[in-house]
Amino acid sequence: MHSYIEIFNITPTPEYKPLTALEPMIRKSMQDQNTSALIERESLDAFTQKILRCMQVYYRLVGIDETVTSGKGTVVPQGILPRFTEGLIAYFQRLKEQVPQNKEMAILQYSGVTTIKIRYKYTDSVIKKLIKLGLKEPAVLDEPLHIFLKGGALHDLVGMLFVYSSPFESEWVARALYSFFDYEHRTDDHLLYGFYSVKRKSGYKGLHCDHTTFYPRFDTRLGVKCREEDDIFSLYDPGMNDLEVLNTFRTFFNVEIQMHSAFESLWAGMEHRNSYNIQAKGMGRSEKIAAQWSLLSDTMQNLEMQFERLQVDTEQSRFDVGYRHGYTFVKSVLERLDDKAYQVYLDYTKRSEELEEVLKSHEISRSDYVTQSNLLAEELEELAASQTHPTLEILFLMQSAFVRYGLANHRDYFNSVDIYHFVSIALKKYLAIYEKLKADETIYKCNLLTIITILRYQQLAQQYGLGLIHTGEGVMSDEERALVGYETNLKLFKDVLTQMNELTPEELLEIKADDAAFLKIIHRTDVLAREWELLVNESPQEHAQIGKAVANFRARYITPELLEHFQILLENNKIKNVGYVVRFYTTLLWHGFILPMDALKQIIRYSAYDRIKTSDLFFYELAAYKFLVVDRCESLEDRKCAKEERVMPEVRISYFEEFHRQNMIRQLFKIYKNEPRFTFLRAKFRFEQLTGTAFKMDHFSKNM
Repeated sequence: MHSYIEIFNITPTPEYKPLTALEPMIRKSMQDQNTSALIERESLDAFTQKILRCMQVYYRLVGIDETVTSGKGTVVPQGILPRFTEGLIAYFQRLKEQVPQNKEMAILQYSGVTTIKIRYKYTDSVIKKLIKLGLKEPAVLDEPLHIFLKGGALHDLVGMLFVYSSPFESEWVARALYSFFDYEHRTDDHLLYGFYSVKRKSGYKGLHCDHTTFYPRFDTRLGVKCREEDDIFSLYDPGMNDLEVLNTFRTFFNVEIQMHSAFESLWAGMEHRNSYNIQAKGMGRSEKIAAQWSLLSDTMQNLEMQFERLQVDTEQSRFDVGYRHGYTFVKSVLERLDDKAYQVYLDYTKRSEELEEVLKSHEISRSDYVTQSNLLAEELEELAASQTHPTLEILFLMQSAFVRYGLANHRDYFNSVDIYHFVSIALKKYLAIYEKLKADETIYKCNLLTIITILRYQQLAQQYGLGLIHTGEGVMSDEERALVGYETNLKLFKDVLTQMNELTPEELLEIKADDAAFLKIIHRTDVLAREWELLVNESPQEHAQIGKAVANFRARYITPELLEHFQILLENNKIKNVGYVVRFYTTLLWHGFILPMDALKQIIRYSAYDRIKTSDLFFYELAAYKFLVVDRCESLEDRKCAKEERVMPEVRISYFEEFHRQNMIRQLFKIYKNEPRFTFLRAKFRFEQLTGTAFKMDHFSKNM
């Protein structure tokens, strides 16, 4: 709860000296920067005059005249530069008043921004920077106006600082800022959506984006762009309102953006006030003081990390920690058929998970882990063979296959050859179970067991193949196609649709008894359907038949009630996998049951206490692109209208298209670098199919 209705920051009153009084300041600053050691004595006067000519232009930009200087700080200059910065802060303030109507400002707020600071450089700071630039490259002082404008050497004349609460929010804030600014290299995965990390000897830390232009693409009021060759002073009219000032001059000025966490901002504020000149500027620099400030910065960073860790632990403490009990209906079936079988089932589950834990804590060698896992799987197979009831046999075989499934998912511990071997065995085991179920469909709960078997097989097949994305020759090797062939995947997909569509109300109630498992079954089946829809590979007749089955499945299961069902589970902490939360929100968004902004708000919230894979975020961006650009919807009501009746302005469609497209390009580079090959290929094909953009690995391709 916020106790304050308004915040007023006390800042120093600026002192505006007459232009003729600047020369002593310039010479003092030149002395501090040891100019005489770099410039010949006879050239010092000429250098000083160049700085003065630049300051004359600066005074004109700020609007400092005799009235202002004689006012001793009581008269505020009303030149282009102060009006431009005032217009910027007013723009964000007015958008804040429109939340939640203004989606872009709402997203910036959801991303974690708590404070926005805007400033332009004052006289003494400009003098110091001009001297520094002139010493480095004297020619820049020959164009006094150009040095202050976009493309000029003084790139930080106008600066904006965005402060967010916790370090994890930096990525979300950087992502959101592209809605308001135009800058390059946003798709470069070495940067954070165009921002680079800055760390100085003094201890300063932050994220910067130097060369940006204020450009809120979503705002149709700012459509006119002035030509940069126009005379900037002739365009200015003191009677302009804030929006007119922004629209007229936004292409003239570069805006340097900085992002700080709350701790970084606190440190920077203290350092800037007390010792900035001693640390950073010229002859007054003190290595001893700088080292102490740097030590304080590191200490505060450690504190910040501890706060963030505590936040994670606090959030995760809401979740029960315990062993998986499997599907609820599996429990009921086991108890119904053999009252001791379920306890045996749980004991083996516990042994499997304990074995996994000791591997992760490095208390067991990899070879011992494989040996013991195989022994566990073989014990379960022997136990299955000893069962007199076929359903019990199937359930213990499924548990054995799941142990091997676990082996196949340890990419961090085993090489690709080992993983291929584990995957091959696990897939064969699941196929054998499937064939056993199809051979005797009188087995008790055969259809439910078939659904689970198929989905587990497909989940593994998706990780080590392209699943239902059949791209023909050249993408997968013969060995890979033999491991997870398209024909087998398609056969199982058609069967799972049949099984889901033919579930009786009684069977549906039984599977719904485990709410979380039911949602996972629906979600995974729909993901398979979306993959199948990507490329048409069957005959027209077969394709139409599968399409009809998909439509029937969605009509029965993919309904608005899914969102309510999902939210109840989240509120009751029944879903503990953050990655799955992101993926399910993506499914809801894909089908138009939730707005992109509402889904993003929840995704940001959950990212606070667990890492979200880039591929999961990619598919959120893809779903948002479909909702906003392909379907041309901005509200849930738009979904009820025919596409040609939807009236989103073209400006906003173009903005959404470029925003999400660039997000996805950056994420594709990260997926390529950090995630399995087939995850990348699946994302790449989806991106190209939906956006019509051919993804290229050349970061600097103009066609991207």
